[in-house]
Amino acid sequence: MILILAIALTASQPVTCALTALGDDIRDQGPTGFTVECPADHADAAAIQSAAEAAIARVDLPLPHQRVTNRGNRTYYETADTLLMERGQGGAWRPSLGQVLVRGVPAFPPRAVENGARHMLCALALRPAANGVDPAPDVQCISNHNSTFVIRLLTGAMRETAGRYRFAPVDVRYCLDEQVSAHATVIVMPGRRLEQPAPPPDPSVLPNLCDGG
Repeated sequence: MILILAIALTASQPVTCALTALGDDIRDQGPTGFTVECPADHADAAAIQSAAEAAIARVDLPLPHQRVTNRGNRTYYETADTLLMERGQGGAWRPSLGQVLVRGVPAFPPRAVENGARHMLCALALRPAANGVDPAPDVQCISNHNSTFVIRLLTGAMRETAGRYRFAPVDVRYCLDEQVSAHATVIVMPGRRLEQPAPPPDPSVLPNLCDGG
């Protein structure tokens, strides 16, 4: 993340464009695309608008069809409503680095809950390609219950979700370090003993996976 900020500080003052996500079922299936509208009163309005539209057109959308089982492994989505554009060192306008346009909200695997997991905390290293996708994100997860089986379930769920993120495309290779957390709520049937809340894992235990290259 330090690398991203250092690069951004050398660029021009960003311009904020408005994004509108398109699609009939954005929360469940993600957007089919975006429209973008940049400020018309900027001195370089035409160039900014053209660069923003070109960038959005490169994003790999719509998302692949989501396979959902009866065990509730559905990913939900959040979408950005702004796109920051900046002038690069060559003078052309481009999106600022590290902008997530579509963010997947991971589903907590039911089998992990059945095996005692109540917390899911994952470190991600995301290296988007020119189409705004990282097809092979690095993921490392921990939980309040760190059995090999539970960690494998959580890591698999988070890796699948992270592969469905979509970034604003830029012609620069970079790595974005993120942490994602989720928790499971267990509903206790009447007459049964209430479950004591499990303590969440320590986020400082997770590494910065971008440091690995």
